[in-house]
Amino acid sequence: MLLLTFRDLAYRKLRFIVVTILGAVVFALLFVMTGLVNQFNLEPAETVEQFGADEWVLPEGVSAPFTSVSVMPVAALDAVDAATKSPVVITRSSVAQGDPPEEVVLIGFEADGLGAPQVVEGRVPAAEGEVALDRTLDVEVGSEVTVAGTPFTVVGLTEATTVLAGIPFAYLTLPEAQMLAFASTDVISSVLVAGDVGPLPAGLASLTSDDVVEQTLQPLEGAIASIDLVRALLWIVAAIIVGAVVYLSALDRQRDFAVLKAVGAPNSALLGSLALQAVLIALGAVAIAAIIQVFLAPQFPLPVTVPTSAFWQLPLLAVLMALAAGAVGMRKVLRSDPSQAFAGAGA
Repeated sequence: MLLLTFRDLAYRKLRFIVVTILGAVVFALLFVMTGLVNQFNLEPAETVEQFGADEWVLPEGVSAPFTSVSVMPVAALDAVDAATKSPVVITRSSVAQGDPPEEVVLIGFEADGLGAPQVVEGRVPAAEGEVALDRTLDVEVGSEVTVAGTPFTVVGLTEATTVLAGIPFAYLTLPEAQMLAFASTDVISSVLVAGDVGPLPAGLASLTSDDVVEQTLQPLEGAIASIDLVRALLWIVAAIIVGAVVYLSALDRQRDFAVLKAVGAPNSALLGSLALQAVLIALGAVAIAAIIQVFLAPQFPLPVTVPTSAFWQLPLLAVLMALAAGAVGMRKVLRSDPSQAFAGAGA
């Protein structure tokens, strides 16, 4: 039976090659969509972790530091009962390097305090007129840029410091960030705390880092839901492609199945033959898709991080989908009449 299955694949190889390639395109898009959703979830977690804080003290009523405007007096730092604490400025701004400005999240930090950037190239800003930028801005150490219209020199580059689907960070020393954001050194956005926060006075509240991650994801829920809908539609398309080719194969081989039934071949063997074809098409398409996505993912404007689990989950789901999609064709096998084996050529 296996020999007949592979002979049929060889006989109709053009059809199966075309269908496998079409399926591969669909599965490659599924890989990319999965990578986008994974990146949306990873991004705030990786970024928040780099601040090194367990708790974020904010004014009451502020949902999260990256999705709301947060303004509090620097005196609030003294009201926070914690051994390790650091003030920080977090606000929206822009960076330009000759081209139209790009939106950034401006971070003002204290030297050696919580929230200081973890640079992967260059050094941490330490003086007036210095800035560290995320690598996604495509600038080099030593470049001259303007932040909110003020000239700065790029002294360091950071990595995985973006939020809200790719908005990069720009790190300045705390006094400079305060002046750019608030025109005063008496105002900050938040207090970062390592460890537990003691009782807070009226007007202040705290969020854990997990809370910050969750709140930062909320504005992206609509985008994630839309991508999930597209993924569901792609699975339907893949099922139609595989189901159609299995059904056509069942029609083409109807007389063959009748002959096999007439000589005593069990239905399970015949169904297994069609199921094997569906599985081979699905697995072949996923294997090609895994290669295509390597070249496709970098073309997207947003980072695409395909999780390792996708490389075994997607083939497994593809096999289940192929078996379900081929059910209609398999029904043709069960309905094959052994008498057709003795019918004339025109029957």
